Amino acid sequence: MDCHSFSLFRSCVRFPIVRFVLISFLLSPFTLISQDETDENPHNESLILDEEIRSAQLFLAGAPLTLPIVEIKTGYNSLILEFDHLGTDLKDYVYTIVHCNSDWQPSELADHEYINGFTEDRILDIENSFNTLAQYTHYRLGLPNQNMRWARSGNYLLKIFDNDDDRRLVLVRRFMVVEPNWRVDAKFVSPATVSKLNTHHEIDFEVVHRGVRIPNPQNDVKAFVLQNGRWDNAVGPVKPYVTRQESLVFDYQDKIIFPAGKEWRYFDLRTFEYRGDRVKTIDERDDFYEVTLLTDQDRAGSTVGYRGDLNGRFSIENQNFNQTLYQCDYAKVLFSIARQAPMENEDVYVFGELTDWKLKPEWKMEYSPEVKAYYVESPLIKQGFYNYEYRVIERTTGQPDLDGVEGNWYETSNMYTILVYFRTFGDRYDRLMAAVTVDSRDRQ
Repeated sequence: MDCHSFSLFRSCVRFPIVRFVLISFLLSPFTLISQDETDENPHNESLILDEEIRSAQLFLAGAPLTLPIVEIKTGYNSLILEFDHLGTDLKDYVYTIVHCNSDWQPSELADHEYINGFTEDRILDIENSFNTLAQYTHYRLGLPNQNMRWARSGNYLLKIFDNDDDRRLVLVRRFMVVEPNWRVDAKFVSPATVSKLNTHHEIDFEVVHRGVRIPNPQNDVKAFVLQNGRWDNAVGPVKPYVTRQESLVFDYQDKIIFPAGKEWRYFDLRTFEYRGDRVKTIDERDDFYEVTLLTDQDRAGSTVGYRGDLNGRFSIENQNFNQTLYQCDYAKVLFSIARQAPMENEDVYVFGELTDWKLKPEWKMEYSPEVKAYYVESPLIKQGFYNYEYRVIERTTGQPDLDGVEGNWYETSNMYTILVYFRTFGDRYDRLMAAVTVDSRDRQ
Protein backbone atom coordinates (compact mmCIF):
# COMPACT_ATOMS: atom_id res chain seq x y z
CA MET A 1 0.00 0.00 0.00
CA ASP A 2 1.58 3.32 -1.06
CA CYS A 3 1.74 6.62 0.77
CA HIS A 4 -0.92 8.14 -1.47
CA SER A 5 -3.37 5.48 -0.37
CA PHE A 6 -2.68 6.27 3.27
CA SER A 7 -3.22 9.95 2.54
CA LEU A 8 -6.61 8.93 1.21
CA PHE A 9 -7.22 7.12 4.48
CA ARG A 10 -6.26 10.18 6.49
CA SER A 11 -8.64 12.38 4.52
CA CYS A 12 -11.53 10.04 5.32
CA VAL A 13 -11.11 9.25 8.97
CA ARG A 14 -12.08 12.39 10.83
CA PHE A 15 -14.76 10.73 12.90
CA PRO A 16 -16.81 12.81 15.33
CA ILE A 17 -15.83 12.41 18.95
CA VAL A 18 -18.23 10.20 20.87
CA ARG A 19 -19.63 12.15 23.77
CA PHE A 20 -21.09 10.48 26.81
CA VAL A 21 -24.25 11.75 28.42
CA LEU A 22 -23.47 11.91 32.12
CA ILE A 23 -25.70 12.53 35.10
CA SER A 24 -24.69 15.43 37.31
CA PHE A 25 -24.58 14.99 41.05
CA LEU A 26 -25.37 17.90 43.32
CA LEU A 27 -23.95 16.75 46.61
CA SER A 28 -22.32 18.41 49.57
CA PRO A 29 -18.52 18.06 49.76
CA PHE A 30 -17.15 14.64 50.75
CA THR A 31 -20.51 12.85 50.52
CA LEU A 32 -20.34 9.37 49.07
CA ILE A 33 -22.32 8.63 45.93
CA SER A 34 -24.25 5.37 46.22
CA GLN A 35 -24.67 2.82 43.45
CA ASP A 36 -28.41 3.64 43.25
CA GLU A 37 -27.63 7.25 42.32
CA THR A 38 -25.82 6.44 39.09
CA ASP A 39 -26.65 4.31 36.08
CA GLU A 40 -23.74 5.11 33.80
CA ASN A 41 -22.04 1.88 34.78
CA PRO A 42 -24.61 -0.70 35.96
CA HIS A 43 -22.14 -3.61 35.81
CA ASN A 44 -19.44 -1.68 37.68
CA GLU A 45 -16.86 -2.26 34.97
CA SER A 46 -13.55 -0.49 34.72
CA LEU A 47 -14.66 2.49 32.68
CA ILE A 48 -13.59 5.96 31.51
CA LEU A 49 -16.54 8.37 31.56
CA ASP A 50 -14.71 11.54 30.50
CA GLU A 51 -13.42 11.76 26.93
CA GLU A 52 -10.53 13.95 28.04
CA ILE A 53 -9.10 11.29 30.39
CA ARG A 54 -6.48 9.09 28.71
CA SER A 55 -3.87 6.42 29.51
CA ALA A 56 -5.54 5.28 32.75
CA GLN A 57 -3.80 2.32 34.40
CA LEU A 58 -4.04 0.71 37.85
CA PHE A 59 -1.17 -1.61 38.81
CA LEU A 60 1.16 -2.79 41.56
CA ALA A 61 3.79 -0.23 42.50
CA GLY A 62 6.91 -0.57 40.36
CA ALA A 63 5.29 -3.04 37.96
CA PRO A 64 3.00 -1.25 35.45
CA LEU A 65 2.04 -4.46 33.61
CA THR A 66 0.70 -6.29 36.69
CA LEU A 67 -2.92 -6.90 37.64
CA PRO A 68 -4.35 -4.79 40.50
CA ILE A 69 -4.46 -7.63 43.04
CA VAL A 70 -2.99 -6.80 46.43
CA GLU A 71 -2.81 -8.54 49.81
CA ILE A 72 -5.01 -7.26 52.61
CA LYS A 73 -1.99 -6.47 54.79
CA THR A 74 0.33 -4.41 52.67
CA GLY A 75 2.35 -1.23 52.84
CA TYR A 76 1.30 2.23 51.77
CA ASN A 77 1.09 2.97 48.05
CA SER A 78 1.14 -0.68 46.98
CA LEU A 79 -1.40 0.08 44.24
CA ILE A 80 -0.80 2.95 41.83
CA LEU A 81 -3.40 4.71 39.65
CA GLU A 82 -2.10 6.96 36.88
CA PHE A 83 -3.99 8.87 34.20
CA ASP A 84 -3.86 12.06 32.12
CA HIS A 85 -6.40 14.80 31.54
CA LEU A 86 -5.94 16.44 28.15
CA GLY A 87 -5.69 20.23 28.10
CA THR A 88 -4.36 22.75 30.57
CA ASP A 89 -7.19 22.77 33.13
CA LEU A 90 -6.20 21.75 36.64
CA LYS A 91 -8.88 19.39 37.96
CA ASP A 92 -9.97 18.84 41.56
CA TYR A 93 -10.41 15.06 41.57
CA VAL A 94 -11.73 13.19 44.61
CA TYR A 95 -11.79 9.44 45.06
CA THR A 96 -13.36 6.69 47.11
CA ILE A 97 -13.40 2.89 47.19
CA VAL A 98 -16.51 0.70 47.15
CA HIS A 99 -16.55 -2.88 48.43
CA CYS A 100 -18.26 -5.40 46.12
CA ASN A 101 -19.15 -9.07 46.12
CA SER A 102 -17.73 -11.48 43.55
CA ASP A 103 -20.36 -10.33 41.01
CA TRP A 104 -19.13 -6.72 41.30
CA GLN A 105 -22.32 -5.49 42.91
CA PRO A 106 -21.90 -3.56 46.20
CA SER A 107 -21.76 -5.74 49.30
CA GLU A 108 -23.92 -5.29 52.40
CA LEU A 109 -21.03 -3.71 54.31
CA ALA A 110 -21.28 -0.07 55.34
CA ASP A 111 -18.34 2.08 54.28
CA HIS A 112 -16.90 2.27 57.81
CA GLU A 113 -16.77 -1.54 57.91
CA TYR A 114 -14.32 -1.82 55.01
CA ILE A 115 -12.57 1.58 55.06
CA ASN A 116 -10.17 2.70 57.77
CA GLY A 117 -9.74 6.45 57.63
CA PHE A 118 -11.57 8.91 55.40
CA THR A 119 -14.24 7.57 53.08
CA GLU A 120 -13.25 10.12 50.44
CA ASP A 121 -10.11 12.11 49.67
CA ARG A 122 -8.47 14.29 47.03
CA ILE A 123 -5.80 13.38 44.48
CA LEU A 124 -2.86 15.67 45.21
CA ASP A 125 0.00 14.15 43.18
CA ILE A 126 -0.27 16.25 40.01
CA GLU A 127 2.26 17.08 37.26
CA ASN A 128 1.96 19.07 34.03
CA SER A 129 3.32 17.80 30.74
CA PHE A 130 6.59 19.40 29.65
CA ASN A 131 7.72 20.35 26.11
CA THR A 132 4.95 18.34 24.44
CA LEU A 133 2.73 19.14 21.47
CA ALA A 134 -0.31 17.83 23.35
CA GLN A 135 -0.85 19.60 26.66
CA TYR A 136 -2.06 17.46 29.55
CA THR A 137 -2.01 17.12 33.31
CA HIS A 138 -0.87 13.85 34.88
CA TYR A 139 -2.54 12.51 38.04
CA ARG A 140 -1.16 9.82 40.33
CA LEU A 141 -2.69 8.12 43.37
CA GLY A 142 -1.26 5.49 45.70
CA LEU A 143 -3.37 3.07 47.77
CA PRO A 144 -3.61 2.34 50.61
CA ASN A 145 -2.41 5.59 52.12
CA GLN A 146 -2.48 7.44 55.44
CA ASN A 147 -5.95 8.79 54.72
CA MET A 148 -7.63 5.67 53.34
CA ARG A 149 -7.03 1.96 53.92
CA TRP A 150 -9.13 -1.13 53.27
CA ALA A 151 -10.13 -3.45 56.10
CA ARG A 152 -11.73 -6.40 54.28
CA SER A 153 -10.74 -8.67 51.43
CA GLY A 154 -12.78 -8.93 48.26
CA ASN A 155 -13.53 -6.96 45.10
CA TYR A 156 -13.26 -3.17 45.12
CA LEU A 157 -14.11 -0.28 42.84
CA LEU A 158 -11.86 2.76 42.80
CA LYS A 159 -14.07 5.70 41.76
CA ILE A 160 -12.81 9.11 40.67
CA PHE A 161 -15.10 12.18 40.68
CA ASP A 162 -14.63 15.63 39.15
CA ASN A 163 -15.27 17.98 42.07
CA ASP A 164 -15.31 20.99 39.68
CA ASP A 165 -18.17 19.54 37.62
CA ASP A 166 -20.92 18.75 40.14
CA ARG A 167 -18.93 15.78 41.41
CA ARG A 168 -19.33 13.90 38.15
CA LEU A 169 -18.10 10.30 38.03
CA VAL A 170 -15.25 10.28 35.47
CA LEU A 171 -13.23 7.10 36.03
CA VAL A 172 -13.79 3.64 37.53
CA ARG A 173 -11.17 0.95 38.04
CA ARG A 174 -11.58 -2.53 39.53
CA PHE A 175 -9.09 -4.04 41.95
CA MET A 176 -8.98 -7.03 44.31
CA VAL A 177 -7.77 -7.43 47.89
CA VAL A 178 -6.84 -10.99 48.87
CA GLU A 179 -6.35 -12.90 52.13
CA PRO A 180 -3.49 -15.15 50.95
CA ASN A 181 -4.41 -18.05 53.21
CA TRP A 182 -5.51 -20.69 50.70
CA ARG A 183 -3.27 -22.42 48.16
CA VAL A 184 -4.23 -23.01 44.54
CA ASP A 185 -2.52 -25.73 42.50
CA ALA A 186 -3.35 -25.32 38.81
CA LYS A 187 -2.45 -27.30 35.72
CA PHE A 188 -3.23 -27.13 32.01
CA VAL A 189 -4.88 -30.19 30.52
CA SER A 190 -5.71 -31.27 26.99
CA PRO A 191 -9.20 -30.07 26.04
CA ALA A 192 -11.83 -32.78 26.32
CA THR A 193 -13.30 -31.77 22.96
CA VAL A 194 -11.05 -33.03 20.16
CA SER A 195 -11.83 -30.07 17.88
CA LYS A 196 -10.34 -27.71 20.52
CA LEU A 197 -7.01 -29.48 20.97
CA ASN A 198 -5.06 -27.03 18.82
CA THR A 199 -7.09 -23.90 19.54
CA HIS A 200 -7.98 -23.75 23.26
CA HIS A 201 -6.52 -23.75 26.76
CA GLU A 202 -8.26 -25.78 29.47
CA ILE A 203 -7.40 -25.54 33.18
CA ASP A 204 -7.98 -27.77 36.19
CA PHE A 205 -7.10 -26.65 39.71
CA GLU A 206 -7.29 -27.65 43.35
CA VAL A 207 -7.85 -25.29 46.30
CA VAL A 208 -6.23 -26.25 49.60
CA HIS A 209 -8.05 -24.60 52.53
CA ARG A 210 -6.17 -26.17 55.42
CA GLY A 211 -7.41 -24.99 58.82
CA VAL A 212 -10.65 -23.43 57.53
CA ARG A 213 -13.95 -25.23 58.03
CA ILE A 214 -16.30 -25.02 55.04
CA PRO A 215 -19.79 -26.24 56.02
CA ASN A 216 -21.27 -26.30 52.51
CA PRO A 217 -18.57 -26.13 49.80
CA GLN A 218 -21.05 -26.08 46.91
CA ASN A 219 -22.67 -22.93 48.26
CA ASP A 220 -19.81 -21.36 50.23
CA VAL A 221 -17.00 -21.36 47.63
CA LYS A 222 -16.90 -20.07 44.08
CA ALA A 223 -14.09 -19.36 41.63
CA PHE A 224 -13.54 -17.12 38.63
CA VAL A 225 -10.83 -17.56 36.00
CA LEU A 226 -9.55 -14.60 33.96
CA GLN A 227 -7.57 -14.68 30.72
CA ASN A 228 -4.91 -11.95 30.71
CA GLY A 229 -6.72 -10.13 33.52
CA ARG A 230 -9.89 -9.52 31.49
CA TRP A 231 -13.36 -9.75 33.01
CA ASP A 232 -15.27 -9.52 29.70
CA ASN A 233 -14.64 -13.22 28.94
CA ALA A 234 -14.13 -14.53 32.50
CA VAL A 235 -15.27 -18.07 33.34
CA GLY A 236 -17.32 -18.22 36.54
CA PRO A 237 -18.72 -18.47 39.03
CA VAL A 238 -17.54 -22.10 39.14
CA LYS A 239 -18.37 -24.34 42.10
CA PRO A 240 -16.11 -27.16 43.35
CA TYR A 241 -16.53 -30.40 41.44
CA VAL A 242 -15.13 -32.71 44.13
CA THR A 243 -14.75 -32.08 47.87
CA ARG A 244 -11.96 -33.68 49.87
CA GLN A 245 -10.96 -33.32 53.49
CA GLU A 246 -8.90 -30.15 53.17
CA SER A 247 -9.15 -29.39 49.49
CA LEU A 248 -11.65 -28.56 46.76
CA VAL A 249 -11.14 -29.88 43.25
CA PHE A 250 -12.23 -27.92 40.17
CA ASP A 251 -11.82 -30.64 37.55
CA TYR A 252 -14.38 -30.17 34.81
CA GLN A 253 -14.41 -31.13 31.16
CA ASP A 254 -14.92 -28.39 28.58
CA LYS A 255 -15.96 -25.81 31.19
CA ILE A 256 -12.90 -23.88 32.38
CA ILE A 257 -11.66 -23.38 28.84
CA PHE A 258 -10.69 -20.39 26.68
CA PRO A 259 -9.94 -19.79 23.00
CA ALA A 260 -6.16 -19.41 22.96
CA GLY A 261 -6.03 -16.55 20.47
CA LYS A 262 -2.68 -15.59 18.95
CA GLU A 263 0.25 -13.60 20.25
CA TRP A 264 -0.87 -9.97 20.23
CA ARG A 265 0.00 -7.60 17.43
CA TYR A 266 2.17 -4.69 18.50
CA PHE A 267 3.71 -1.35 17.56
CA ASP A 268 6.51 0.71 19.10
CA LEU A 269 5.63 4.34 19.74
CA ARG A 270 8.28 5.06 22.34
CA THR A 271 9.77 7.89 20.28
CA PHE A 272 8.64 10.25 17.54
CA GLU A 273 12.20 11.04 16.45
CA TYR A 274 12.41 7.92 14.29
CA ARG A 275 10.11 5.10 13.23
CA GLY A 276 9.73 2.33 15.78
CA ASP A 277 8.86 -1.26 14.95
CA ARG A 278 5.66 -1.58 12.82
CA VAL A 279 5.52 2.20 12.25
CA LYS A 280 5.35 3.37 8.60
CA THR A 281 5.22 7.18 8.88
CA ILE A 282 5.29 9.90 11.56
CA ASP A 283 3.96 13.41 10.89
CA GLU A 284 4.00 16.34 13.29
CA ARG A 285 0.87 18.50 13.61
CA ASP A 286 0.23 21.59 15.73
CA ASP A 287 -0.78 19.78 18.92
CA PHE A 288 -0.24 16.06 18.29
CA TYR A 289 1.51 13.57 16.01
CA GLU A 290 -0.04 11.49 13.24
CA VAL A 291 1.33 7.96 12.98
CA THR A 292 0.60 5.41 10.25
CA LEU A 293 1.25 1.75 11.00
CA LEU A 294 2.22 -0.86 8.46
CA THR A 295 -0.80 -2.65 7.03
CA ASP A 296 -1.63 -5.85 8.88
CA GLN A 297 -2.60 -9.15 7.30
CA ASP A 298 -5.30 -11.71 8.14
CA ARG A 299 -3.67 -14.51 10.15
CA ALA A 300 -6.71 -16.66 11.04
CA GLY A 301 -5.48 -19.62 9.02
CA SER A 302 -1.83 -19.45 10.05
CA THR A 303 0.08 -20.87 13.00
CA VAL A 304 2.11 -18.36 14.99
CA GLY A 305 4.87 -19.50 17.34
CA TYR A 306 5.64 -17.99 20.71
CA ARG A 307 6.71 -14.36 20.74
CA GLY A 308 6.90 -12.45 24.00
CA ASP A 309 4.18 -9.81 24.26
CA LEU A 310 2.30 -7.72 26.82
CA ASN A 311 -0.83 -9.90 26.68
CA GLY A 312 -2.86 -7.10 25.15
CA ARG A 313 -1.64 -4.30 27.40
CA PHE A 314 0.44 -1.17 26.88
CA SER A 315 3.45 0.36 28.59
CA ILE A 316 3.98 4.14 28.72
CA GLU A 317 7.64 4.70 27.85
CA ASN A 318 9.93 7.39 26.45
CA GLN A 319 13.06 6.53 24.47
CA ASN A 320 13.96 10.11 23.60
CA PHE A 321 17.34 11.09 24.98
CA ASN A 322 17.23 12.66 28.44
CA GLN A 323 13.43 12.93 28.60
CA THR A 324 11.07 11.93 31.42
CA LEU A 325 7.61 10.35 31.25
CA TYR A 326 6.10 13.82 31.64
CA GLN A 327 7.56 14.57 28.20
CA CYS A 328 5.70 11.70 26.56
CA ASP A 329 3.54 13.05 23.75
CA TYR A 330 0.28 11.96 22.14
CA ALA A 331 -0.53 10.74 18.65
CA LYS A 332 -3.42 9.67 16.45
CA VAL A 333 -2.57 6.27 14.99
CA LEU A 334 -3.88 4.89 11.69
CA PHE A 335 -4.54 1.13 11.82
CA SER A 336 -5.29 -0.93 8.71
CA ILE A 337 -5.73 -4.57 7.81
CA ALA A 338 -5.80 -5.85 4.25
CA ARG A 339 -9.02 -7.42 3.00
CA GLN A 340 -10.01 -8.13 -0.61
CA ALA A 341 -13.71 -7.44 0.06
CA PRO A 342 -15.75 -6.16 3.00
CA MET A 343 -17.40 -8.63 5.36
CA GLU A 344 -21.11 -8.99 4.70
CA ASN A 345 -22.56 -9.08 8.21
CA GLU A 346 -19.62 -8.38 10.49
CA ASP A 347 -17.87 -5.35 11.92
CA VAL A 348 -14.17 -5.02 12.74
CA TYR A 349 -12.76 -3.24 15.79
CA VAL A 350 -9.31 -2.56 17.19
CA PHE A 351 -9.23 -4.13 20.66
CA GLY A 352 -6.96 -4.31 23.70
CA GLU A 353 -6.12 -2.38 26.83
CA LEU A 354 -5.68 0.67 24.59
CA THR A 355 -9.48 0.51 24.00
CA ASP A 356 -10.11 -0.16 27.72
CA TRP A 357 -10.91 -3.78 26.78
CA LYS A 358 -14.12 -2.61 25.11
CA LEU A 359 -15.60 -2.44 21.62
CA LYS A 360 -15.83 1.34 21.32
CA PRO A 361 -17.46 3.20 18.42
CA GLU A 362 -14.36 5.32 17.88
CA TRP A 363 -12.32 2.13 17.32
CA LYS A 364 -14.70 0.63 14.75
CA MET A 365 -13.03 0.23 11.35
CA GLU A 366 -14.32 1.29 7.91
CA TYR A 367 -13.67 -0.51 4.65
CA SER A 368 -11.93 1.21 1.73
CA PRO A 369 -12.58 -0.46 -1.67
CA GLU A 370 -9.84 1.70 -3.23
CA VAL A 371 -7.06 0.20 -1.13
CA LYS A 372 -8.84 -3.04 -0.18
CA ALA A 373 -8.41 -2.69 3.55
CA TYR A 374 -10.23 -1.90 6.76
CA TYR A 375 -8.90 1.19 8.53
CA VAL A 376 -9.48 3.46 11.51
CA GLU A 377 -7.67 6.45 12.96
CA SER A 378 -7.47 6.17 16.74
CA PRO A 379 -8.23 8.79 19.36
CA LEU A 380 -5.13 10.33 20.89
CA ILE A 381 -2.92 7.69 22.54
CA LYS A 382 0.23 8.25 24.55
CA GLN A 383 3.80 7.50 23.65
CA GLY A 384 4.73 3.91 24.55
CA PHE A 385 4.73 0.27 23.48
CA TYR A 386 1.32 -1.16 22.58
CA ASN A 387 -0.36 -4.51 22.00
CA TYR A 388 -3.63 -4.85 20.07
CA GLU A 389 -5.71 -7.21 17.98
CA TYR A 390 -8.62 -7.02 15.55
CA ARG A 391 -11.95 -8.20 16.91
CA VAL A 392 -14.64 -9.31 14.42
CA ILE A 393 -18.22 -8.96 15.68
CA GLU A 394 -21.36 -10.40 14.09
CA ARG A 395 -23.56 -7.40 13.37
CA THR A 396 -26.93 -9.01 14.05
CA THR A 397 -26.08 -10.87 17.27
CA GLY A 398 -23.24 -8.74 18.68
CA GLN A 399 -21.28 -11.94 19.30
CA PRO A 400 -17.55 -12.21 18.50
CA ASP A 401 -16.34 -14.38 15.65
CA LEU A 402 -13.93 -16.60 17.58
CA ASP A 403 -11.66 -17.03 14.55
CA GLY A 404 -12.15 -13.63 12.93
CA VAL A 405 -8.93 -12.35 11.37
CA GLU A 406 -6.72 -13.57 14.23
CA GLY A 407 -7.52 -17.25 14.76
CA ASN A 408 -6.49 -19.42 17.71
CA TRP A 409 -3.40 -21.51 18.33
CA TYR A 410 -2.61 -23.60 21.42
CA GLU A 411 1.04 -22.48 21.59
CA THR A 412 -0.04 -18.92 22.37
CA SER A 413 1.17 -17.65 25.74
CA ASN A 414 -1.65 -16.35 27.95
CA MET A 415 -1.76 -15.55 31.65
CA TYR A 416 -4.66 -17.09 33.59
CA THR A 417 -5.69 -15.74 37.00
CA ILE A 418 -7.73 -17.89 39.39
CA LEU A 419 -9.74 -16.06 42.07
CA VAL A 420 -11.36 -18.06 44.89
CA TYR A 421 -14.12 -16.51 47.02
CA PHE A 422 -15.58 -17.77 50.32
CA ARG A 423 -18.86 -16.84 51.99
CA THR A 424 -20.50 -19.10 54.55
CA PHE A 425 -23.87 -18.86 56.27
CA GLY A 426 -24.23 -15.58 58.17
CA ASP A 427 -21.46 -13.75 56.30
CA ARG A 428 -22.37 -10.44 54.65
CA TYR A 429 -19.75 -10.32 51.91
CA ASP A 430 -17.56 -12.50 49.67
CA ARG A 431 -14.03 -12.90 51.01
CA LEU A 432 -11.26 -13.33 48.45
CA MET A 433 -9.18 -16.18 49.85
CA ALA A 434 -6.77 -16.91 47.02
CA ALA A 435 -5.48 -15.38 43.81
CA VAL A 436 -2.89 -17.07 41.61
CA THR A 437 -1.72 -16.45 38.04
CA VAL A 438 -0.28 -19.16 35.76
CA ASP A 439 1.21 -19.04 32.27
CA SER A 440 -0.11 -21.32 29.54
CA ARG A 441 3.49 -21.90 28.44
CA ASP A 442 3.87 -23.99 31.59
CA ARG A 443 1.39 -26.59 30.38
CA GLN A 444 2.67 -30.15 30.41
